[in-house]
Amino acid sequence: MSTETPEAILAAADAAVGAADAQLADLEARVIDGDDQVGPDDIEQARSRRYFAGLARRRAEKKAAALREAQARQARTVAQLEARRILDSVPQSDVDDALRAAEDAMTALRTVVRARNAARDRALAVLRACPAIQTVPRPVGHTRGQAPWRGPDFGVVRSDGYGGGYELWIDGRPVDSLDEHQLLDQARKAPDRADHVTAQTEAALAKARRIEQDAVLFRADPHAFAALPAARRRPAIEKAGVTWDAYLADPTRPRPRTNSI
Repeated sequence: MSTETPEAILAAADAAVGAADAQLADLEARVIDGDDQVGPDDIEQARSRRYFAGLARRRAEKKAAALREAQARQARTVAQLEARRILDSVPQSDVDDALRAAEDAMTALRTVVRARNAARDRALAVLRACPAIQTVPRPVGHTRGQAPWRGPDFGVVRSDGYGGGYELWIDGRPVDSLDEHQLLDQARKAPDRADHVTAQTEAALAKARRIEQDAVLFRADPHAFAALPAARRRPAIEKAGVTWDAYLADPTRPRPRTNSI
């Protein structure tokens, strides 16, 4: 593979043109200065060489342009192959499979939620149909100072307030009907919540690393450390085992020049 570059090709052609120009100019100057050793043939040959060098320069331009195009073509091929390799590492089929899995999971979630709500309603109906289970009325209001009202451990509560109706209670708490839309939305937002947790973790790690670095600076270069804002100095010196009050009271600590330009 040739190691020539467009720049080297043009530089060589320019050097040849420059040399031909210099030779012709030198011969012309010698004639003007009265040098009888320079004849018409010498001038004509120098002009011919300059003309040929000019043609060679144009040839070099074409060669350099062709080489640049070949290099660009090779670069495009390499970039396209690399881009294709990257894309093929995560094909569209993976996305399609993941989408189908997510759709199946969301459908399964909705099915379970609906089954749970149906089971709740059937359980409530069974308890209401049993003569041995007494329906407990739920207080409408709450008197200040009294303990919160606790419902039955496993029974039916009747509410006479706004909305009314009968509720299934277990362990002193109502078993409400599940909101399938809210739960589906909660599942949909799970990746965003995971990203938020990851971002918080990374930020905490970055903060811890910075505190470690500032603590090292506190010991290694007190003057540079003193130029840091207090919000960074305080956790650093506490990390180094020095209290903030002790640091402020230290008469030997460097003071930053706050009014310097």
